[in-house]
Amino acid sequence: MTYQNKKIGILGGSFDPIHNGHLSIAKSAYKDFSLDEVWLIPAGHSPNKDENKMTSAFVRAEMTELAVQDIPYLKVSNYEIEKEGTSYTYLTLSDFKEQYPETTFYFIMGADSLDYFEAWRHPEIICQKAIILVAVRDDMDLCDIEKKISHIQSLFHAEIYPLSCPKVAISSSGIRADFARGVLPQKELPEVVLNYIQEKQLYQ
Repeated sequence: MTYQNKKIGILGGSFDPIHNGHLSIAKSAYKDFSLDEVWLIPAGHSPNKDENKMTSAFVRAEMTELAVQDIPYLKVSNYEIEKEGTSYTYLTLSDFKEQYPETTFYFIMGADSLDYFEAWRHPEIICQKAIILVAVRDDMDLCDIEKKISHIQSLFHAEIYPLSCPKVAISSSGIRADFARGVLPQKELPEVVLNYIQEKQLYQ
């Protein structure tokens, strides 16, 4: 695909492991905002996580590739894994925008991240480089979310829209804990990812 005048969603995460909640958010963004693709970006050198406690970047990327292999509009970018230095969202979006100046990027984030978005590194650049989609779960107070969105819009002249997502009570940490207890979280993971984790004996 050539990326001139395209609409591309960006969904980052540790993906340790990627689960059906991640895929649900990506699919909702694609459908609700008529995106051309959604790029899933496994975290590289995250400023917020201890890499020593994370599964290797190669393994997390491979699981993500497996999860999206049958969904043509979901792609995996190893940009942050391959780039040296700490991975900051504003740098990733700036580089993508420089590489694809005619592309409109949609940065997908969880609504709970709104509480500390102002503390992110250069939130004003994030808002300049991308339209922001905020994934709002069914159990969240939409009125409260809209107040937070308005606050950030006023601070950074941001273009932000709520993204409706079904309530998905799934977390990667919970999945890792299940495997450690010998429980298979079959409903939370794509089958191909579950099989990969068992084959590689991850999270034991």
